[in-house]
Amino acid sequence: MADSISFSEALEQTSERTSDLNIPQTIASRPYQLTVKRGFLALLVMYVCKTLVGIGFAYGGKFIESVNEGAATIDTQMIGMTSVLIGGAIVLIWVWTDVRRLGPSFLPQIGLQPSVIKTSQAVLLVFLLLSATHVLAWIYRSVVLPLVGQGGIIGGGSQMFAHIQETGSGLGMTGFLFLALVVGPVMEEFIFRGYLQSALTRRMPAWLGISITSLVFMVGHSPMILWPMYFMYSVAWGWVFMQTGS
Repeated sequence: MADSISFSEALEQTSERTSDLNIPQTIASRPYQLTVKRGFLALLVMYVCKTLVGIGFAYGGKFIESVNEGAATIDTQMIGMTSVLIGGAIVLIWVWTDVRRLGPSFLPQIGLQPSVIKTSQAVLLVFLLLSATHVLAWIYRSVVLPLVGQGGIIGGGSQMFAHIQETGSGLGMTGFLFLALVVGPVMEEFIFRGYLQSALTRRMPAWLGISITSLVFMVGHSPMILWPMYFMYSVAWGWVFMQTGS
């Protein structure tokens, strides 16, 4: 009798240990939930990639100049464009690997899903907002800034575009358009709206999450005099993201 009781107890203990071993597996199988920490991690990855690539190209340009003893002048605008293009591509690769690792349930958490409103409504919303923000930006640059003696100031991207137009480089223009229309916008929307804003709005009111994201977005652009314009753009696209979920 004593032997049968001890055997029964042993079975119960073994069952309990097996159950305990299954708990971590159950937890590990749960879909990953986007956190604020991961939102800021994505932001850090973006800035680190852009900075390291930029430093690498800057030192590479200086090395080439020193080897040629100043005979060939390095185009700093082209170096800047190329470094941003490559840095952005690296960030997008990181996003791709992150999405693959975390699984399909992570896709809608960063906006990789169809719009939650009708496509026609989403397109109309984007068109109207794009028109409104560009009108406001024009008023700010053309009316407000001249009043404070800062007329004619343009952003870094516009400066780069003007320089490439002057040089007449077909390859440079192709690279710039690819950067301005594909890599740059896609990368920034993934990081700022997809990761950071999505993570923040899970933990706080939507208006506060959009505001914090827009402040971070604003500070990451130059020149400083155009910060109000960048903040407005970010708030607008953050609001569109909240309305469409995409």
